[in-house]
Amino acid sequence: MRIAEVHSTDLTEPCMRKTYHRHRGEVTGEATTALYRGLVAGKALELLHGDWDEPTPELTIAAASDVAKSLVDEGRIISDSVENNRQDILAEVSEVVDLYRDRFEPLFSKCQFIGAEVPVRLSLPFGEFASHLDLLVRDTHNSFGWGKGRLVCFDWKWRADTATYPYLARNLQFALYYLMILKGKTKAFEGKGEFDWISFEEEATVAWLDLTALKPYRRKTTTLNEVGELVERKKGDLRPMKSILKGVNYGNGAVHDVEEELKNRIKLFDLGIYPLNPHPVACMVCEAEAFCSRFDMTQTGDTK
Repeated sequence: MRIAEVHSTDLTEPCMRKTYHRHRGEVTGEATTALYRGLVAGKALELLHGDWDEPTPELTIAAASDVAKSLVDEGRIISDSVENNRQDILAEVSEVVDLYRDRFEPLFSKCQFIGAEVPVRLSLPFGEFASHLDLLVRDTHNSFGWGKGRLVCFDWKWRADTATYPYLARNLQFALYYLMILKGKTKAFEGKGEFDWISFEEEATVAWLDLTALKPYRRKTTTLNEVGELVERKKGDLRPMKSILKGVNYGNGAVHDVEEELKNRIKLFDLGIYPLNPHPVACMVCEAEAFCSRFDMTQTGDTK
């Protein structure tokens, strides 16, 4: 099956069979708690970057309203879990937005805002690629330490697991973001007073921003501080920035290596090779589970 335009999420699905079913329209379209919470949090942060003075409750309500409309437009159904726990979910999002504002407004105030939920496109000889960047800024004062004037792409993540540097260094989604900024087109503002497609042709740092790590420690623990020293953290202490923000700078040869990896993935897609890689938990919540093949005698879609 030829995929006309590959999205960044197609490259990072742990089970490629989900990508196959999604492009065939074989998904239930249910918005689970994790999906809903992540969408609302992302939209609330997008709105926050547009107006840092806007109170958090208003941001969260506006974000939830926007997400609800988008889900309807996409034909998605909000799960019973979301319906039954919506207020708790929105309260948790508001908590994280407040923490994000406190930790990051002083840093972003010294950066040039380029855009949030930024459309990006990349055309290579072997395929077309598309995605959105959660946040793109130019760090005009080296607030984040990756270089004065450097472009930084932030990817907001709400995950139960913590990303490691070895994982991020091999993450094809992040590598594609880097390549898109370097060689593709980005629809954003860049000091021209208009919203248009821009070719930056610059290297950028791509940073994983762990929203759950913004929450303070829930109990006393011992961990490393910013300079690698063991320190005791009390319940209620904020986590160090290195636990929240992890950036990847790509070295010499990265462009060739990333393009080769993308080319290999496209070859798999073109050959119709979508390996099945089941997971004890992920299969239960996968929106393509009802359409996915299995090896027993049970009817497809029976998750019991």
